[in-house]
Amino acid sequence: MNILSVNKFFWRKGGSETVFFGEKALLESNGHKVVPFSMKGEQNLESEYNQFFVEEVDYDTDSATAKLRAAATVIFSFDARKKIKALLEKFTPDIAHFHIFQHQISPSVFGPLRKKNVPIILTLHDLKPICPNYKMYTNGHVCEKCKGKKFYNCLTNKCNKGSTVKSLISTAEMYLHYMLGYYQNVDHYIAVSQFYRQKMIEFGFQEDQITYLPNYIDTADYVPSNIDENYILSFGRLSEEKGIETLISAAELCRDIPIVIAGSGPDEDNLKSLAADKKLDNISFVGFKTGAELNKLIANASFTVITSKWYENCPMSVLESLAFCKPVVGAKIGGIPELINDGIDGLVYESGDHTDLAEKIQSLWDMGSKRLEMGKAGREKIEKHFSSNSHYEKLMDIYSKVAK
Repeated sequence: MNILSVNKFFWRKGGSETVFFGEKALLESNGHKVVPFSMKGEQNLESEYNQFFVEEVDYDTDSATAKLRAAATVIFSFDARKKIKALLEKFTPDIAHFHIFQHQISPSVFGPLRKKNVPIILTLHDLKPICPNYKMYTNGHVCEKCKGKKFYNCLTNKCNKGSTVKSLISTAEMYLHYMLGYYQNVDHYIAVSQFYRQKMIEFGFQEDQITYLPNYIDTADYVPSNIDENYILSFGRLSEEKGIETLISAAELCRDIPIVIAGSGPDEDNLKSLAADKKLDNISFVGFKTGAELNKLIANASFTVITSKWYENCPMSVLESLAFCKPVVGAKIGGIPELINDGIDGLVYESGDHTDLAEKIQSLWDMGSKRLEMGKAGREKIEKHFSSNSHYEKLMDIYSKVAK
């Protein structure tokens, strides 16, 4: 098949890009032609299709003119529409598969694809089709006030980074895109968690419009580890919704257990200050890690912890941990509980409850050698249900049905 794969970042920025590039390589290894459509940027990987990428959009600029241009792009990108038309003159896809594309690319590219009768598939890496700020999390708590297309709540609650202007743009974006039928008329959605699938249905989408297909792990890249260097690991973006302050509060109740926090983000300084104020000598911040460095941290840990307070989807951090034979203590929220068999390959706790988290950390820590058995059970689950072969077969089934 000829597949157009759309993602606004063409470098490994986060979990969604890991899926985007991994799926691209998986399809190409099975003989399909995959053409990317993305945004230009200094960090981009090389691509022979770079000439068709949209110009880089900077939302952090100080220029008033650039800010207005960026705001307009959120709602409708004429540059993206022009570039996709040019690409479609050179390449005729059987499927257009969208990942993260809103704002810098926007649904403005849907029209040219429709004119060419190209079916549109959208993987739900977030909840943008039903939530203006995409997270269903604002002002420190989960929020579903926009249910029933009441998108004005985004403006009322300043859901976009606490800014009235940005929230107004997000609100206008949602009303316009729904008025034009962009999200309603996506041919098929792929939900990488059952939780997201049910949430989309709950907010008005048809059941047969959404298929559950979780993220996957290429197990060949993850050698099972028997090493246990007696520390627990939290890794990922350090932002408020990730709940790392819950882990720091839990660490206060488990002072004899070493905790390593790997990552960076807007909450980094606040979290370091919080740990220092509590005089927590058992917490180490090691900064952003990736590639071999991160893999070694995971492989040598006793177990890992994921402490999200928002509707997490299908976090790669859980899959990667289990692939390395490491059990996971995870928050009972969003799609996280789907990935952890409580008591078998990890433990779950009530999201935001630091006392419950501390109890689960201490419990798993005290299990000693049983942690290895739990890790092996997690690895077996990954091989059976989250492998690249399984993912490819299910993805091709979705493609075939939509193409027909």
